[in-house]
Amino acid sequence: MNQQQIKVTFQPQGQAVYVLPGTKIIEAAAVAGIIINTPCGAAGVCGKCRVKIISSQGQPTEADKKIFSAKELKQGWRLACQNTIAEDTVIEVPGESLLSGIDKIVIESDILQTIIPDERQISDDKYFGVAVDIGTTTLAASLINLKNAGEIAVMGDVNPQISLGDDVISRIKYSTSHKNGLAELQKAVIRQINALIDKLCRRGGVEKENIYEITIAGNTTMEYLVCGIDPSPLGQLPFEPIYRGANVINASELKIGINPKGIVYIFPVIGGFVGGDISAGMLAMDLLNQPQPALMIDIGTNGEIVLVKDNKIMAASTAAGPAFEGARISCGMRAAIGAIEKVKLENDCVYNVIGNVKPTGICGSGLIDVAAELLNAGIVDSTGRMNRPEFVIADNVKITQKDIRQIQLAVGAIRAGINIILKQAGIKAGDLKKVFIAGGFGSFIRRNHAQRIGLLPAQIDHNKISFVGNTSLAGAKLALLSIKAREKAESFAKQAKHIELSADSDFQNEFVSAMIFPA
Repeated sequence: MNQQQIKVTFQPQGQAVYVLPGTKIIEAAAVAGIIINTPCGAAGVCGKCRVKIISSQGQPTEADKKIFSAKELKQGWRLACQNTIAEDTVIEVPGESLLSGIDKIVIESDILQTIIPDERQISDDKYFGVAVDIGTTTLAASLINLKNAGEIAVMGDVNPQISLGDDVISRIKYSTSHKNGLAELQKAVIRQINALIDKLCRRGGVEKENIYEITIAGNTTMEYLVCGIDPSPLGQLPFEPIYRGANVINASELKIGINPKGIVYIFPVIGGFVGGDISAGMLAMDLLNQPQPALMIDIGTNGEIVLVKDNKIMAASTAAGPAFEGARISCGMRAAIGAIEKVKLENDCVYNVIGNVKPTGICGSGLIDVAAELLNAGIVDSTGRMNRPEFVIADNVKITQKDIRQIQLAVGAIRAGINIILKQAGIKAGDLKKVFIAGGFGSFIRRNHAQRIGLLPAQIDHNKISFVGNTSLAGAKLALLSIKAREKAESFAKQAKHIELSADSDFQNEFVSAMIFPA
């Protein structure tokens, strides 16, 4: 049974998303790629996440009453971290409430330091840039007006390299085992970036010749491949990158079709499998200014984990595989229109579909839901064994035993990585003050289900878990607008201590244990 979702429209960003009733505004915003500032850790006490409900105003919470005047409450002002959505709603998000703001980019909220987007010598309005997130499975890109820092359009697509290998290791092997393997991989992703730029320009009414800057964030292998750098050292001990710093390249050298004088900024990497996407994510979250200890997990084909404790950064990567991106799953797909993203077993199987259309597959968040529900119903046991050949969610969407095994592998890899990095920091999961879940799921994961299948430790309080969307793309946007933001990302990357999980003697045992679903 398909359960209808609620449409939430954010202004002036012009972004609309569909979410379940009861979703917090701050989480719906993250789904839309809008990261709202919460210096207090979403405790409802700082008042920095103020938004204005234009339609369907609900009753203010007690936290709202402490922050806003009676007049402001009547006007619809609410705290995004405390209010939920009950029906179709239009919400205004002022620039000062954005972590990656349109008018100002908040960098160090504790001392109210801000970075103003660079003043550019622009004679007219025709000066644009594109921020790009290169994921192992998907690409996302945003077209930005560099004169007024306004976002014009956002689009995504599949990374075509997936046809040559569905994870970073297989692509590294392809680049070395085929005569023109590296060139093929580079051409494939450049061709798709150019296609996205074409689509963005058509949607925004912009000429490609008026695009002067590109920022690119991706894991280390993806950044190497887009630059045409031999990734083979990343596939063998000691898995060390050739370079770690940021890279600036002429767009014409990469054959990216923008203004011939345009440049491409590539984010700095941290380790062999902890790349520029994490540098960009730390920038977007201003991670050192979050309550500590804090954990950021970017869930994708290459699961990356960052821990901040005592202003020190530890980072690690684990090969989760592409299951959460929809690959290797019998009815899997990425988070796009037609994907089942929420599942609940009641008297019947109740599900939600992105776009409120007939389901055509299931994406990562739906997989987490269905695995948890099948565990609760006793259809799947703690070892992952199903008591039937398959479970039918909708007429043409089912979950098989092989699908459950793929989910176990992804969960085990990420959970083992979390356990190792917490152990090396000398803390327990219950000590964490904030946990940020990033990645292109298209919707947030249900906290209780993520913990039910062991993706997140059960000891973490639900209120400490936040879903922050595609922080890699958000960080790339910031770097597009500000040289100081790029310097900040480079500083994060230099400070981070890379933890090589494969070198940890406990990792294999942790991985095997983490594949067992919690009782």
